[in-house]
Amino acid sequence: MANHEQAAPAFEKFFTDSTNNPFFKVFKELNAPLCGSLKQSAAQYLHTTEEWGKKALELNEKLTAWAKETPLSPLFETQRSVVSQLMGNSIALARKAWQLDENEQAKAV
Repeated sequence: MANHEQAAPAFEKFFTDSTNNPFFKVFKELNAPLCGSLKQSAAQYLHTTEEWGKKALELNEKLTAWAKETPLSPLFETQRSVVSQLMGNSIALARKAWQLDENEQAKAV
């Protein structure tokens, strides 16, 4: 049991400390030309997706304006709030996975 406990931190360190890991250094160097263009494409895709998502939420708000004085209003508001949070969290996760900074992405697009 003690060997397993000692091996686990070393295993985690192997994958989390990518700056000193020779495997990751070689992998980054080999894929550097591809990663740049893929990263740029991912940044543009995420930016466009975020814009379209916001426009869809605005359209949903306009289409459900008739329900403001009805008992359905809280349902539509909750729906928009949940979708907005889900969209924001998903895009933030994708940016983190691609190691994109939101400020850099706005400048690139």
